[in-house]
Amino acid sequence: MKKISVKPVLFMVALTLVYTSVLAGINAVTAERIQLNEHLSERTSCLYVLNMLPENSDPARINEMYEKHVQKINVGGHAIFEGVNEAGERMAYIIPFAGKALWGDLTGVAAFSPDFSTLLGIDFITHMETPGLGGRIDELPFKEQFRGIHINPEAAGDFLLYRPNPGGQLDAIAGATATSNAVLRIFNATMAALLPEIREALRYD
Repeated sequence: MKKISVKPVLFMVALTLVYTSVLAGINAVTAERIQLNEHLSERTSCLYVLNMLPENSDPARINEMYEKHVQKINVGGHAIFEGVNEAGERMAYIIPFAGKALWGDLTGVAAFSPDFSTLLGIDFITHMETPGLGGRIDELPFKEQFRGIHINPEAAGDFLLYRPNPGGQLDAIAGATATSNAVLRIFNATMAALLPEIREALRYD
């Protein structure tokens, strides 16, 4: 009977253990930084939709502005944000939204006036859309057109539409129809589900 050498097997086992240990160490070292970056992205987006994002994008400055102007609150079992102006007066409610876009999960936030009659802005925190195509949702020309749009918070249909649909308020991204449509689908579906509950809870808060 041919004798089987165990040395290659032991070598592969040892090598696997070494690589596993290295990867575990890298994950432990970077996990906190990744979490901090995600935290900062959320804070940056909240300030952007309030139109209060400082020109200086230094993390310390962003955190300072966030602590002063944004507060996370619970309304009707939903975690949302409240935005206040320099005088400490409520200027907006910020509602997170999430859903499946063309290539994966998309998350973002939308700011509304206190009576929910005006959309003040939206921003995207994470997405997997193609750079140069669907990824252009991050560009200012697309995002800035969401500012100051009057909506009916009690509407039964879609809150936002693309032109040339009747009543359309926005322009889709040329060459990225699927991602553009996903943005409005996620936004409209989220707000249709949450706005009635949030407004009802705030009414009796």
